[in-house]
Amino acid sequence: MPSIAKAEPGPTTTADPGESHRLPGVLDSARTARRAVDRFLRGLGRPDLVESAALVVGELVANAVVHGRPPVHLDLAWSVGDTPALRLDVHDHGRILLHAVDRHADDEAESGRGLVIVDHLAARWGLSPHPVHGTHAWAEIAAAH
Repeated sequence: MPSIAKAEPGPTTTADPGESHRLPGVLDSARTARRAVDRFLRGLGRPDLVESAALVVGELVANAVVHGRPPVHLDLAWSVGDTPALRLDVHDHGRILLHAVDRHADDEAESGRGLVIVDHLAARWGLSPHPVHGTHAWAEIAAAH
């Protein structure tokens, strides 16, 4: 797993204006985010991406809640280009903890595998300081051609 990102965020061309959600800093926010992604993708006629996108957004929002500061902001957009994709942007008001990003959980640990899941399911993802909010995590879940 890369220490910070699979790719740079780069420009995203969106075909859908997307939607934004402000979530409280509670663990239930991950469930709320998964439901928002489910509704968004089904509304676009892309139920094929729901399972992967729900896992990724759940991990990103849970990390923002556990390691960041509330509130948590979630932006969803459908990007077009060479490969259409769901774009997830999660911002929180905490400081990014770079030393915690590339740690590997041992076999007995109950946590610490979230970004491994994100790395496996996302076509691209990243984690960086955000100029306004504090921490910015993003991921793109690519559609199959």
